[in-house]
Amino acid sequence: MEQMSRRNLLKKTLWGSASLVGLSAMTPLYVHASMEFKGPKVPDVDAVKVSDHCYYIPALGSSPSPENYGMFSNPGFVVTPKGVVVIDTGSSVQIGEMILRQIKKVTDKPVVMVINTHYHGDHWLGNHAFVAANQDVKLYSHEAVQKVLKTDGGKFWFDFMQRNTDNKITGTVVTIPNQTLKGGEVFGMGGVTLKVHHFGRMHTESDVAVEVVEDKTIYMGDMVMRRIANMEDGSYKGTIAGLDSVLSLPVNQYIPGHGKHEGKQLILDGKEFMETIYKNTAKYYDEGLSDFEMKPKIMVEPFMKNVASQWSGYQSTLGKFIVVAIKEYEQSMF
Repeated sequence: MEQMSRRNLLKKTLWGSASLVGLSAMTPLYVHASMEFKGPKVPDVDAVKVSDHCYYIPALGSSPSPENYGMFSNPGFVVTPKGVVVIDTGSSVQIGEMILRQIKKVTDKPVVMVINTHYHGDHWLGNHAFVAANQDVKLYSHEAVQKVLKTDGGKFWFDFMQRNTDNKITGTVVTIPNQTLKGGEVFGMGGVTLKVHHFGRMHTESDVAVEVVEDKTIYMGDMVMRRIANMEDGSYKGTIAGLDSVLSLPVNQYIPGHGKHEGKQLILDGKEFMETIYKNTAKYYDEGLSDFEMKPKIMVEPFMKNVASQWSGYQSTLGKFIVVAIKEYEQSMF
């Protein structure tokens, strides 16, 4: 009984510590916590090579679940002469550790930089693993990421992933980025050039994309994807304008935060999806239709019927997208 009490106390302490917001580089907790109370190891997923320096690790599903350990986004990394730059770290310390294992299969160079593309938890909760491996590693993000995670965002995303994976991210500590990006930064990495782009509010107000200039490849985060996901933090008009800006870049390979890498058609389809919803929502709103009345009309639009209907989440989430579009259109009128 005494042994069980100690175990329960440790488990409670680990849970409480992991949920705290504003903590970063919590290496002591990671080192001393009993491994019995750490979630299971995530199976290895081999990295996909996109170009000379660019890789990503494909997601195990389109939404977090116990079966995929919360591995439902695409962590990426760039191998440069000065070291490895990781772009998004997944939903847990366990996923972060898996990323490190895959990097070692490709190169023996150390991870020198981590960039989180935005504040949704599947793109930064794995930061913990990189700080545990190297306490001096720099964690970069847009300033809005740090602001959100230092309030209630860190706890929200930890709890969300813990709940949806049946506690398989246990042991993960909220580890907030410690370096700020605004967009426009250029990092020279020994002959490999990384350009950071911020186009305003798209999927969130904090989105950054990372262009690897010599490879003509760009990591898009969640600015575009063949997936009907969370739009509540984003903007239709902002996304449409941002994707126009992306199309003007000298890039031919696009790595999304979810789904397979593609050529320019990914951006064109992402833009048309947003335009189809927003323009039709505005039209039907002016005609006095409710969101329920709009949905079947929007679903028979050629692009929706022929392309978007094949995307994950289409049937279950399209209605929420229309509600968000209505709110944005209403706000635009004031």
